[in-house]
Amino acid sequence: MKKALLLFTMLALVAGVMFGQSMNFTHDGPFPDTSSFKIPGGVINGGVAVDPAGKVWIQTYGGSTDTLSFSPDTTLTGAIYVFNPDGSQTGFSPILTLSGVDETGASVTDTLDGSGYGLNVDPSTGNILSVKWSTRLWLIDYKTGAGIRRIQNPITGYTSSLSGVAANSMGEIFLGPVLPGGAVQILNPDFSAGTQVATSVGEYGRTIAVSADGNDVYVPRFTALKTYVYHSDNGSLGPYALTDSIFLGGSVETIAIHPVTGYVWAPVDRRSDSTWTSTANTYYAYDPGTKSIVDSFKTDMAYDPTAAYPRGTAFSPTGDTVYVGHFDSPTDPAVSRFVKASLLSVQRIDDAIPEGFALEQNFPNPFNPSTEIRFSIGQAGFTTVRVYDMLGREVAQLVNQELEAGTFTATFNASHLTSGTYVYEVVSGGVRLTKKMMLLK
Repeated sequence: MKKALLLFTMLALVAGVMFGQSMNFTHDGPFPDTSSFKIPGGVINGGVAVDPAGKVWIQTYGGSTDTLSFSPDTTLTGAIYVFNPDGSQTGFSPILTLSGVDETGASVTDTLDGSGYGLNVDPSTGNILSVKWSTRLWLIDYKTGAGIRRIQNPITGYTSSLSGVAANSMGEIFLGPVLPGGAVQILNPDFSAGTQVATSVGEYGRTIAVSADGNDVYVPRFTALKTYVYHSDNGSLGPYALTDSIFLGGSVETIAIHPVTGYVWAPVDRRSDSTWTSTANTYYAYDPGTKSIVDSFKTDMAYDPTAAYPRGTAFSPTGDTVYVGHFDSPTDPAVSRFVKASLLSVQRIDDAIPEGFALEQNFPNPFNPSTEIRFSIGQAGFTTVRVYDMLGREVAQLVNQELEAGTFTATFNASHLTSGTYVYEVVSGGVRLTKKMMLLK
């Protein structure tokens, strides 16, 4: 029965790739705009999270990217950056030090000079969980950026790197080991030790996820080319049993659960073997109820998937937006944003064939926060519609696909942008047309 279930899962994955999925998310550009602000270090290792207010927390992998002065000396730090949805930094960003109490109750202050191994949100409070120095876990107030508490080496009997962090709706914390042999550990909300999901897990891993009720724990092991699923009918009370393996034949180094649908999202593309016929740098959504792939979207980055790849995933509270962090990405942005296709949609208006190419003024204009852009293409071809700010930085990509000849309307939602003048552009069949529009909030 077990083998049949695994085979069914694998066939469902392959069938989903072969027959195509409804691309649920569309690329909306880098976040923040890296031509105006480059995240120091530019390498993400699980360090992306979105708090209940929609603020985006970014923690780089490198621990020597920012300078903090301690007169007369300075030290290099790996800051935590916090951005509003429009890309502006919050008043307490960057966070260079954290103060709180440790597992003994003693007051501690850490300068963030170690590598970042993961960020996530505690759904019970909205506060941020941060793994720094690969072995220390911090809880941070999401409203102020202040440290609350810290624990070092939180997995019983294991003192090496942690493979990310996750939490269920009760604020219980789930941690896994990077190296083979460590346990999958649960902490209580006060950081005291709880039960263990597994006393030992093999192979290497970089991430972990847990369902809201705590019944299902997803432990990807990228060297095993599979993601283990542990289940308990009693949630964190246990006991947990290894009941399934998903994403068979695929290397998974970041994983996240959609806050609304409960689908398990992961990119399955690097070091994959022949049993996984995936498309490079493509995210797939696994439905635990049907045990099948139900959706996908492509990151559409320019990098070589053997060198740079997704290693960080965070959904907005409504699930309409997802932020993807990349590891070892020298040419692409450290973090990119993708929005639900319904927010960036294109529809054909009628069946008439236009005589040539045209781009109309958006309506309404000025607008807040959405507007429609109507354009006509005289012959079928690959078409893009992009939006730029007045410095020439791309802020949105509305269309990026083959279109038949016809007249179309594209909806642009600028809820994440600030007021100002923007340029929109349509390119098709070697023709490029542009116009300006104004966002007033």
